Amino acid sequence: MNGRLLALIVCALLASPSTAASRLKVGDDPPDKFGKSASGDRIHLADYRGRLVVISFWASWCPPCRKELPTMIKLQKIATRDRLVVLSVNWQQPLGEFRVIRDKLKEFDLTLVSDPYGAVGRAYDVTAIPHMVIIGKDGKIAAIHVGYSEDDIPTLVDEINALLDKDVPNP
Repeated sequence: MNGRLLALIVCALLASPSTAASRLKVGDDPPDKFGKSASGDRIHLADYRGRLVVISFWASWCPPCRKELPTMIKLQKIATRDRLVVLSVNWQQPLGEFRVIRDKLKEFDLTLVSDPYGAVGRAYDVTAIPHMVIIGKDGKIAAIHVGYSEDDIPTLVDEINALLDKDVPNP
């Protein structure tokens, strides 16, 4: 009898929403606390409400990520910070390697974030890179892209332009 009761309790706990893995999807509110930028500033996504936010998870050892990075740099340059912010998250690389990368990218206007233990990535369901999450001006997840292909750039540009043109209703 005790074995059955224990089995029922375990099944109930496993089925409860609090223990189920949450998967972010389009329309969800993203986690607000994001960690610190390379300059040491705390990042809260709520501070960017009214702007489009592109979060790109990448690592220097990832060839597709290295191809995507210039696109993120160009995107930030073309769409000024008052309209769009690129958060470039260096995922699961040691802090020493991040510092070298940060120094190489210092001339570019990206908000670099180190995520050496993958905590930010876990909050955004990152299991593979490159992984991009686009937060609309309304603060909700507007798109999620996993992987990178140069063939997808025109579609991505169209998607970002449409989101930039979209009005945000007043709360």
